[in-house]
Amino acid sequence: MSLQDLLSVVGSVLIALGGGAVVVFALSKWLGGVWAGRILENERARETREQELLVRRRNAYAKLAVALRVFLRHEGQGWDQGQQVESGKFHEAYNEAALWAPDDVMNAVGSFLDLIKKIQDDPESVPQSMLLDTYANCISSMRRDCGFPATIPIQSCSLLIHLNAFIGGMLSEQ
Repeated sequence: MSLQDLLSVVGSVLIALGGGAVVVFALSKWLGGVWAGRILENERARETREQELLVRRRNAYAKLAVALRVFLRHEGQGWDQGQQVESGKFHEAYNEAALWAPDDVMNAVGSFLDLIKKIQDDPESVPQSMLLDTYANCISSMRRDCGFPATIPIQSCSLLIHLNAFIGGMLSEQ
């Protein structure tokens, strides 16, 4: 075997190996792109589902927060025709929240409703401050679920007391 034959054989082997490496590299790049595309598509779908769930929860919570105020406004009073309509809005908002809210939010709402039942049985059994604190706990749990984990308890603010006074003032003007 001559030197030229040896170089020809070595060159052919290197070309064959190099060509195989190019094929392997091309196939792995293609397969990596397919996997990356699938992973990205799954992540986008998951993010879209989470965003839709968050939007639904926020809408349900907005309705529920407003509807819960019907119980703050009319504490200790009889239920007239207008309050029955607002009560219907509450039931609609509660049903929607029950579908989308996690257990901690629904437990907070349940605690508030337990106080309302006590008030209906005996209007003097629950102080207004306890009712406001429980309402504030409902609002805080809704806010935490909507992406505000550092929500301070609203009962530490005077906002809720002013809100209730404002609503009461609006009702007395009517």
